[in-house]
Amino acid sequence: MNPNLKLGNMKEEHDAWQDRIQFLKKEIETFKTHLGTVVVGDFKPKNAMASVEHFQNQFILQREQLDIIRHDLKQHENLIEDVEKGVVAEPEPGLDNVHKIQREKLEQFEKIFHDLRKEFNIFLDKVDY
Repeated sequence: MNPNLKLGNMKEEHDAWQDRIQFLKKEIETFKTHLGTVVVGDFKPKNAMASVEHFQNQFILQREQLDIIRHDLKQHENLIEDVEKGVVAEPEPGLDNVHKIQREKLEQFEKIFHDLRKEFNIFLDKVDY
């Protein structure tokens, strides 16, 4: 494969990842809004406040993880651009391997976030949101 084509494909995938991260951040903000509505509501089942605190903490942690992933992706994108310009040599493990690791990080995050989303929706159903 043409090296420039490979780098171009990586950049396109990075753009898609950045869009996905932005979407997930917005979803976390929406979840926080829903959580706030539960807190001010009249009916609170047993242990609801403990669950509210659990989800608050999870949303903070997941947002932090997204920021870390976003930062790592930006660093990798900068490396791709520098390799493309000839400013630096391709790293020893190879850009393909580094790129694969970045992809796996985001995929792993999405699996964890999917489980959190599911858990949160079950909680909302229990509190008659």
